[in-house]
Amino acid sequence: MKRGGKKSFRIGCEIFFLAANLMVILLIGRRESLWIDRSLSGHGREAVSQVEGVMENYVHSFKLFAHMLAGQIKDHPDPDEIWDYLKQADSRLLEIEGDTFDGLYLYYEGRYLYSWDTPYSVYEGTGYDVTERPWYRDAAAGAGRIVFTPPYMSYANHYILSTVSQLQPDGETVFAYDIRLGDIQEAVRSLQAYENEELLVFDDNGTVIGSLNEDYLGGSLYASPEETGRSIEEAKAALAAAEESGALDGQLEKLKARVEAALAFDHFHRSLGGGVSDLLGQDGTVLRVNAGGRSCYGYLHRGQSLHTLILVPTASMLKATVSVWLVPLLLVELFLIYGIGRAVQWQKNQELREAYVQLGQTQKRLEIALMAAQKAAAIDHLTGLMNFKSFENGVTDALEAMEPGDCGILIMMDGDHFKAVNDNYGHMVGDEVIKLTAQMMIGRIRTVDLASRLHGDEFSIFIANTADFSVAQRIVEDINQTLKAEAARRNMPSITLSAGAVAARRGDSYAALAKAADEALYRAKEGHNGGFEAAGL
Repeated sequence: MKRGGKKSFRIGCEIFFLAANLMVILLIGRRESLWIDRSLSGHGREAVSQVEGVMENYVHSFKLFAHMLAGQIKDHPDPDEIWDYLKQADSRLLEIEGDTFDGLYLYYEGRYLYSWDTPYSVYEGTGYDVTERPWYRDAAAGAGRIVFTPPYMSYANHYILSTVSQLQPDGETVFAYDIRLGDIQEAVRSLQAYENEELLVFDDNGTVIGSLNEDYLGGSLYASPEETGRSIEEAKAALAAAEESGALDGQLEKLKARVEAALAFDHFHRSLGGGVSDLLGQDGTVLRVNAGGRSCYGYLHRGQSLHTLILVPTASMLKATVSVWLVPLLLVELFLIYGIGRAVQWQKNQELREAYVQLGQTQKRLEIALMAAQKAAAIDHLTGLMNFKSFENGVTDALEAMEPGDCGILIMMDGDHFKAVNDNYGHMVGDEVIKLTAQMMIGRIRTVDLASRLHGDEFSIFIANTADFSVAQRIVEDINQTLKAEAARRNMPSITLSAGAVAARRGDSYAALAKAADEALYRAKEGHNGGFEAAGL
């Protein structure tokens, strides 16, 4: 082929290569966009579902309280007796509800009755009129429905408060109690799916009641920049007045926290600029917005009464979508480079060598991507622990690496009463219990040990360099104790783990060890209370 023909052919190949890449990039970009839409919409639905589930728990608890109180009034209608009953019920509900509960009260027979110890004269001195309070007006307007007053931030304690209330059938009595919306905040923390994302849960009034940044709690997404600015000035003025009057340190700390929160939310609100109104007006649509000088993906998902706003930096989303665009792009690049290399193989050897160099580089990238995929395949997706296959391989390798006289212990564990958790609370809560169990397990072993979720609520641990079963038993007991304490702190149901253990030495097989440990576990499970049995003892 003449020089001109070779040049034209080469130019044609280059144009084809560029055009094919452009088409592929457009197709992959479209695929990535669809993935982002599905991912953010699913993220938003999950967030709203979880927080609405929390609200349903609040409603269920209030129904229980209302039923108890209605029965008490029927049997003991005297207001003084009801008042005494409230003070007794306060501690009982606190034991049931934990930190969620924050005091109960009602309007009955024209009187304001409450559970705390503040004398009524304190309320009379401030002109407190029950029928003018938001919780009473909202209950009256609800005409028998269970209603929530607009939540507000308690800067003294740094949590969001709301009041649940209900007008009773007589048209005058109102039952109410205060709740801390901390369970919503816990749910929000557990929902973070992207690096550096902002996730906010807010009500119909725009009030933020859940956020990955606690300084945003109590702020209003519907407020104008002028209103958020006034909130700062009001907070600063209140702080200055308190300092001038010589207020107590506790009051000053509360007001300082209010100022800091107002400044943080104002900065966040202004950083979005017009993006706030764009997002709040586009339910279920992914939008690109600028937040604090950063390009972000924004998404709003509206629920029945609570809504979720999600902001994910573009860089974080690219990391999350790497499997969507990187592997297809590498495969297409490989195909194009190989095809063009075959088409021009008759050209001079240097061009061919350069094509092979490019091919080798592409293959290297694919090998790296494949290694990452294989590593991900060895991990249990729910807990992050080793899965069954990788654990079996790890124990086998550890046995083969043992010197004569070395020893380890294989522990098989199974959850007690886990089925009851799924039956009573649902599989979503069951998954959270499984994840919490894995966290407690990881925190109780060394880096030289191995831990795995085999399947369901079955786990296994291999403890290296010991033959002392008391060490294994202490680890299991420690896991059960910390699991119980942490579950109680998070208001989650708890399970115990029964365990069977067997000593492992060089030359043993994993299958034989697992069978022996399972037989010991079978004996330990007889009590269903976190028992421990060792094989051969």
